[in-house]
Amino acid sequence: MKILTVVHDFNNFGGIISHTEQLIAGFKDLGYETGFVYLRATKTGGKFSEDYDREGYDVGVGTGLPVHQGKGWRGEYLSFLNDDDINKFVKLANSYDVVIWQSIFGFKCQDSMGKQSWLKMFTDVNAKHIIIVHDGNLRKNYPWIHHLREHIAGLACVHPSALNQADALDIPRALIVNPQDISRAKRAEFSTRKNAIFSLQTFKRWKRVDDLVAAVPYIDGEVIVAGDGIERAYMASKDKCKPEYYCTLDRDPQATPERVGKPIWQNALDDTMSYIGFVSEEKRDQILNDVKFLLDPSWSRTYGEHFNRVVIDAMIQGVVPIARNLGVSDNEEGVGLLKPGKNYLMIPWNATPKQFGDLCNQYLSLTEDEYNEIVDHNLEFIKLFDRKEVAKQYVDLAYKQLPVKMGKYDAGLDKTIDSVWCDHFGFKDRLDAFDTLEDLFG
Repeated sequence: MKILTVVHDFNNFGGIISHTEQLIAGFKDLGYETGFVYLRATKTGGKFSEDYDREGYDVGVGTGLPVHQGKGWRGEYLSFLNDDDINKFVKLANSYDVVIWQSIFGFKCQDSMGKQSWLKMFTDVNAKHIIIVHDGNLRKNYPWIHHLREHIAGLACVHPSALNQADALDIPRALIVNPQDISRAKRAEFSTRKNAIFSLQTFKRWKRVDDLVAAVPYIDGEVIVAGDGIERAYMASKDKCKPEYYCTLDRDPQATPERVGKPIWQNALDDTMSYIGFVSEEKRDQILNDVKFLLDPSWSRTYGEHFNRVVIDAMIQGVVPIARNLGVSDNEEGVGLLKPGKNYLMIPWNATPKQFGDLCNQYLSLTEDEYNEIVDHNLEFIKLFDRKEVAKQYVDLAYKQLPVKMGKYDAGLDKTIDSVWCDHFGFKDRLDAFDTLEDLFG
């Protein structure tokens, strides 16, 4: 079995990097031959310079390439806008049995406006194509994959929110959770861990890092924040800080006078928060091995049930996660695949900064027995994420040996799809209207 994994270059990779590396490692655990292609919207393919700052880079456990959580992989790449590179990809992909697409949305970017020849990477490749749905934004951002459905063996949805989003397309789909190296799992050394909270994520709006930042002055313990993104830039900016990132009595009724009117980011830095930017997986695990809690502040009233990869990373390191009810579930009770009090400690989505901080303090006061009870539950729970078992599910999906769900196409997506398919890529009509590629490309 030969499996090729493809990732586009884009901003804020987030958990896609770890997912890619662990999934490839899972295929290798199964004894499969693996390949990796990094796609970029450049004039030609090439290779990154070897003269770069190594700070923050890991060697990928799957690809074997240097990789940075914010900057991506360093190595060779192909252009999906260059005909020669597209032909190279087609020849390569046809030597594999399965092609895994980690970032299908990456085909749509500023430089791909009016470009269509990338389509051959599907139509001219005979391997079985699996597209991964990493988020709850399929209907909004890339429902145009509907036009590729004849070439897609299945959609691998990493959480229930992604699975529900894919119900709008008539393409086979299955819930396949994030692959993890659970061989590293450990029981917490409670007495040696700091009474501290670690929070790591890409700073997107729905990640709600500002909720944690605003609550820092009420937390009686160290708060370590890592990662980066546009919302962090806004929060920390001296002249472009958004109004919602200032401390006000409307948002924080218990705020002291010296904090009101100031950016919440500065208030947090003046208190117990430290910000360390992007960290490597090695550094992440070092920190998780040193603290008692991982806090994921994300929530959404429309996104649905999801669990960010870092929550499972924490469980593997014997760390108890703190999360939001409308983050890890789609209900106020916070009950989904993860259960409050059993797998994680809950903070309501609408908690005020003081309520948020008070709950953190309550959790920071857990006894060793209370803490270890959650850890023990999670050491069983993480077996679902074993990268070898997850990798096998991808192969089963490709070869129709995994139970799947089939959605029904939602005609309400026509306008959204055509705005990309026709207005952006420049296709004249729906792919269904063309009998041959010659007709399509004129």
